[in-house]
Amino acid sequence: MDEQNKGRINRLNDKLYSRTRYRDPLDKRSSVKELDPSAGGVDIKEKWQTPALDEMLKYERVPPKIGLFMKKIFIFALLFFAIAIGISAFIFMGGANFISSKNVNIDVLGPTMVSAGDVLELGITISNKNNADLEFANLSIQYPQGSRNPDNTVESLTYTKDNMGVIGAGTETAHNVRVVLLGSTGEIKEIKLSVEYKVRDSNATFYKDKIFEVVIGNSPIVLTVENPQSVISGEPFTTNISIVLNTTEVLKNVILKAEYPHGYSAIDSSQEPVGDDNVWALGDLIPGSKKTISIRGQLVGEDKEERTFRFYIGVSDSLNADNNLKIVIVSLLNTVAINRPSIGLSVSFNGEDVPVYIAPAARTVRASIRFMNNLPDKLLNPHLEITLSGSALDKLSVRPESGGVYNSGNSKVVWDPKNNLGLSELAPGENGRVNLDFSSLPGSSLPRGNNNITLSFLMTGVPVNTVGQGTILAKDTRTVKISSQVNFSAKALRSLGPFSNSGPIPPTVGESTTYSIIFSVGNTRGDLVDAKVTANLGQGVSWLGASSFTSEDISYDSSSNTIAWNLGTLLSDTGFSSAPRELAFQISLTPLLGQIGTAPNLITHVVFSGRDTVTSEMVTVDGLSPSTRLTSDPVFIQGDDIVAKPKQQQ
Repeated sequence: MDEQNKGRINRLNDKLYSRTRYRDPLDKRSSVKELDPSAGGVDIKEKWQTPALDEMLKYERVPPKIGLFMKKIFIFALLFFAIAIGISAFIFMGGANFISSKNVNIDVLGPTMVSAGDVLELGITISNKNNADLEFANLSIQYPQGSRNPDNTVESLTYTKDNMGVIGAGTETAHNVRVVLLGSTGEIKEIKLSVEYKVRDSNATFYKDKIFEVVIGNSPIVLTVENPQSVISGEPFTTNISIVLNTTEVLKNVILKAEYPHGYSAIDSSQEPVGDDNVWALGDLIPGSKKTISIRGQLVGEDKEERTFRFYIGVSDSLNADNNLKIVIVSLLNTVAINRPSIGLSVSFNGEDVPVYIAPAARTVRASIRFMNNLPDKLLNPHLEITLSGSALDKLSVRPESGGVYNSGNSKVVWDPKNNLGLSELAPGENGRVNLDFSSLPGSSLPRGNNNITLSFLMTGVPVNTVGQGTILAKDTRTVKISSQVNFSAKALRSLGPFSNSGPIPPTVGESTTYSIIFSVGNTRGDLVDAKVTANLGQGVSWLGASSFTSEDISYDSSSNTIAWNLGTLLSDTGFSSAPRELAFQISLTPLLGQIGTAPNLITHVVFSGRDTVTSEMVTVDGLSPSTRLTSDPVFIQGDDIVAKPKQQQ
């Protein structure tokens, strides 16, 4: 770059970036010289003003013309739209044959509140305000739960459909309905009405719906409950429930249901319940009649606790007639306070504090009785008495401890100050404990029927500040249920049984020896359901797939090496008053080298199981695992059970 041009650039930079030279004189620019066409230059003006461009710019934009045909179509569309709107408006405003559901009305005339059990009468009017008839009109009514036929109140009323025929244009028709509604006070019942109809020259069906609500007013039943305001924990008390019908109609299939609080157990009632211990079928109630149910039970809880009972009166579902409460008419809550007893009394069986204890037959049961003085004063002359009852009791097995005296004549055990290790009083908060052992008769000696053992406990004492004025007491009752006793055996045989057996004796390594396996099951009392026997084949043992009893359900699973015998129901007294259930099958043993010098088990993990229908408990018995030591076989000789070496090694 020459020095002249470089100097110009520097000056230009100074002008652009200087902070002081912001007012510069105007740049001096040289004018553009006109080019001489003769010297080879080109006239720019002539270059842009070409003839083609001038030709294009001289024409004006002319809009296209619309044809006559398109104008006719547009006018026709406008006329058609106007006519359609006119026709629609005519039809909507009441054209000759137009029908709208808005012009069909369902009016219901009747009370909006009715007492449960009373007859509800409704007048239903269907109005047709259309200019055309409603043809094939039907009135359908869906009744709420708890509706009854007024002519037969035991019959449920759920749905009706009545033919109303033709409802002419501008006319109306009436229909009357009678129904008995059952429910609790304040409950809202919905009656759903629907009119279905058709119109001339149409196959479509149209509907108009309406819901009519009725509130259940006064209850037709007066329910009262008499309970003590407070009870002593563990002491029995009586609850009286009274039911009075105050309507003019008979109420059928009346049900009483009680919901007990936690800690309450019913002992008995004046009428036998139909569902567990809390549902009673009262039958039909006549107007003005009164029924009373008395329930005796006991409530266990902590001092100052409150527990709430709930009682319901209603009717059963006549369609099912299952004595279950389906519709509640009236309910009542009743609260009872719990007071700590003056004498605390608790009982456990083999360490379990339960109202009902399950024990196998002839098994020793230890009852531990703990008592405590909850009074602020001394308790003098504490006296504990236990009465044992039940045909299953083995009276010879009763063994009291801690100075208790047993009288087998009346089956009573007594602890008093004279024989209870010098215990003549209990200080406030002081407690004591005594034990009692007993058992039932053997399973084979148990009588049929109820084999429960009942223990009734009575503790008495005299508070120090009321000497001579009376005693206080504490009571309790517990039950011991005797579960079924199953006699189960599994044995191996060779010379006896339904199969012919072969193979070397004693069993020899590498050679097969067959055996018969016999299962035998007996049951003393109480049917057992879902009874089965399972077992596994021993090492080197194979299943031959043979059974002597084709009627028995036996299977073998090769993947798990398991035998399963499904007995189904094992009746009581099986094996005692009748023959035991038996099963025989055949297996083979091919001893291994590691079994030389041993008497290997032929089957292992032999277990019987079944559910006792009396106690609802599972009964499980582990059977012995039969081995090659055939102690039940008469031809068995000592040493015939020991696995021998292969013959080539002998």
